[in-house]
Amino acid sequence: MAKNAGGTHEDPLMFGHSSLFLHLFLFPVFLCVILVSLFIDFLPVYFGNFADQRFFQVFLLVFVTSSVLLMPVGGLRRRLWIDSWPAFVVAAGFLVLAVPFVASEYRWVEPGMYGFFFLAFPIMGWKIRERGCTERAAVALVGVILVGCFFYAAMTLTAYAFAITDNFSNLVDVIPWGFVNMRYWGHLATWFLPLFPLALLYGSFKNRSLWQVAVYFTAGIWWWVVFLTTSRGSMISLVVAALIVLVFFGRMAIPWLVASLKFVLLGGLLWCVLSWAVPELVFDKTMIRGLHSSDSGRLPLWMEAWEMSLQNFPLGMGAQSWLTHTTLTSNYLSAQTFGHPHNMYLMWAAEYGWALMGLVAVLISVAVKRLLSLRRLMVSSMQGNASLVVAFTASSAAGLAHAGVSAVFLVPATMSVALLVLAIFWALSLPMVTTDSNSKTISGEVKRWVRPGMLLAPFILFFGILWIQEVWRYHEAMTEDLRVYVEGQNAPLLPRFWLHGFFPRPTPGEVGPGFAQ
Repeated sequence: MAKNAGGTHEDPLMFGHSSLFLHLFLFPVFLCVILVSLFIDFLPVYFGNFADQRFFQVFLLVFVTSSVLLMPVGGLRRRLWIDSWPAFVVAAGFLVLAVPFVASEYRWVEPGMYGFFFLAFPIMGWKIRERGCTERAAVALVGVILVGCFFYAAMTLTAYAFAITDNFSNLVDVIPWGFVNMRYWGHLATWFLPLFPLALLYGSFKNRSLWQVAVYFTAGIWWWVVFLTTSRGSMISLVVAALIVLVFFGRMAIPWLVASLKFVLLGGLLWCVLSWAVPELVFDKTMIRGLHSSDSGRLPLWMEAWEMSLQNFPLGMGAQSWLTHTTLTSNYLSAQTFGHPHNMYLMWAAEYGWALMGLVAVLISVAVKRLLSLRRLMVSSMQGNASLVVAFTASSAAGLAHAGVSAVFLVPATMSVALLVLAIFWALSLPMVTTDSNSKTISGEVKRWVRPGMLLAPFILFFGILWIQEVWRYHEAMTEDLRVYVEGQNAPLLPRFWLHGFFPRPTPGEVGPGFAQ
């Protein structure tokens, strides 16, 4: 039997089925997510970029969860629940902790999103592992991401050239493009950048000079934009992720780290040329975005969320209560308000309670334990997939770290990409299991395990359809009330689930925080 990534053994009889799963299911999903996340500006949109990305994410979560559960199971002797129970408990936590607040409008919209997310990525990862195609799926995802980011980088240079020739010196107003703001681009950069080194370490093109040039070009441009926008969240989270993988994997992380440092240096060189030298020659005054150490107004938001989390300890104040609650701290009254507190963990603690954060801590602890076991396995067996595990661990760690200062698990494009990265990470981290090539054993496993999954799938699909209907109602309410905020003075659009953050709408005679008085 052939050894697969992360310590599995690939059954030759399953190879054909895994190839179909990879090419007919995973690859189209990868392609659609990257296309919608990076190039929504070039696609026909109906409700607007942000809303269309949200609807795509909603359908993606329901589709992945229900379709994977409907797929037949091979000869894997380990049930889905045993491998994925920590994530499933978190998914249930979001739904259960929303029950006490069922009187609020659109009460299931966001809990449903989080619930399906924490169902979808472990189910997808488990299926990837069960099919014995973890390494091939990881390489395919990196390839799709790299190609998408290459074209984005090429068009970024085009936008840069137009800005320079049009004497437009404030580059951050046009770069990055295709996003509501630069923070949302930075979220994707956090997930993508740790995966770029794998394009030089894995795959059939890794030794081809043209491919290597494309990889360096892509990584250099993306790091240049990080420096151009001074995306502190991305920078700090990537440094934290690098330290984490060094602690976890030691010398096995060196090839990934060396390639990453080369990309950083190339990005810094491009910043010196494109953001400083060229503008100095063209413009009378160069506009360079400075790097600062202030909290950017986040501290009052964090303190408000902290106080919210203590009001109904440990259950929280209810889903979306950040938008509708009565202000608790004096600093928040005078602060610039947002649709979320720029810290996903404090937001979850405020709205769903510290009970949920305890479940999230259990999930992270189980993942850490599995990584430690995987590290020992890689050291003892000298597996050649160390950089693969290191890169996806770094990407996942960076995303989790960035969520501590931004809405990484709330923005639709970011959550769609996170679904793919975390699914591969979950597949890599699962304990080593074996498949049995004996057809009777496989048949027995199918009879024993496929029925519960196939019985569960219709229920998941049924509740998914109900959730989609609730999302549609929520969007209709937003569309109806949007003109009130657009026409009102001092009523900015504050993205949350939709582009505007003040939904559910305030009751007559009342206003939400920051709403036009």
